[in-house]
Amino acid sequence: NICTPVSPEQAKPGDLVFFNNTYSSSLAATHVGIYTGDNQFIHAAEGGVKITDLSDSFYASRYVGARRIF
Repeated sequence: NICTPVSPEQAKPGDLVFFNNTYSSSLAATHVGIYTGDNQFIHAAEGGVKITDLSDSFYASRYVGARRIF
């Protein structure tokens, strides 16, 4: 009850972006990042913290949605 869904077009820096099937076949979100603007998000990844474009083929195919904490 503390988050509201936002479309990718409405995402603002600080919104959370969720992905599934990043390391298991679970339908639940298995990875989360923080949207930084310009279609990019920051997240923990193998090798450290990375900034990745939402259109990256690995993450684009696993995108679940974005939520804004208010």
